Amino acid sequence: MRIKIKRHTLESKVNIKKRNNSRWRKYIPINNIGFVYNCVFKQRKAFEYSLNQIRKIYPESNIYVVSDGGFNYSYLGEEKVKIVMEEDTKSCLKLINEKNFLDKENQLSIKKEMGVTLRRVKEGIRFCNNPEWICMTEPDVIIRGRISYPEKANLLGMRVNYAWHNQKCLDMFMDINHLLSKIPGSIPILRWGAVPVIFRTEIFYQAIEKYEQNFDLLNTLTEKYYNVGAFDLFLPIIFCLIGVEETFSNEFTECIRNPNWKKSKHPIVHQYRELYETEDFYYSDGSNYKDSQRNS
Repeated sequence: MRIKIKRHTLESKVNIKKRNNSRWRKYIPINNIGFVYNCVFKQRKAFEYSLNQIRKIYPESNIYVVSDGGFNYSYLGEEKVKIVMEEDTKSCLKLINEKNFLDKENQLSIKKEMGVTLRRVKEGIRFCNNPEWICMTEPDVIIRGRISYPEKANLLGMRVNYAWHNQKCLDMFMDINHLLSKIPGSIPILRWGAVPVIFRTEIFYQAIEKYEQNFDLLNTLTEKYYNVGAFDLFLPIIFCLIGVEETFSNEFTECIRNPNWKKSKHPIVHQYRELYETEDFYYSDGSNYKDSQRNS
């Protein structure tokens, strides 16, 4: 079909503008799932709570945790929980924006983060014994119930973000989609929002194979959009390479967007920052503590 959006037109076999692309589908329980924390840094209380929630809801699942330059959480390690200490690849990304992302140093940082993300997912999958599903998560996510998926889905998310919220962002995404159009079998992307990212392991490996086959071309993704390395966007782009779009799940909610989240029955909650320390990047209302201090 031909998709028209503002001054752009693109071809897609699916309606990539539609947010709820799983309406009327039956939800099927996910029982065979592993969990990967990509970055726990220094939010000790938030991470401990998030981890304990998973262990409570999915006691049979393995959990792979990376602390990149953060606290040493080895005291939480056990047979089903592996704690890995790595260098901090995240902090430098906080200073990258649409004005400076093309600087050589920033390009190297974004590319490094994308490579690190894929490596951590692969290592997490191995530790989790190659489960049917993987959930790539963060300390501001709490799992408070068993997860299900809309039938035929391979990648779950909220699809809450949309590229046409301003013209500059849309132009950048059209550059991404022009790049994707050069790869046979791919589909474009205009919506995303997978935090946590929940996906079928088998399909992920198919997408990674396509990514690696076209790496020289896709390595230029970092030149199209300043935040392309964020895992909630980068992983959906990887799936787009094999024609798999993010599927809307009604089991996700976000604390900042949904003021009634505490009363809701969503099993997946993002933006839970009530236990965040104020000296780190975010605190409970989602604002930036350091910026607020600077502006006060």
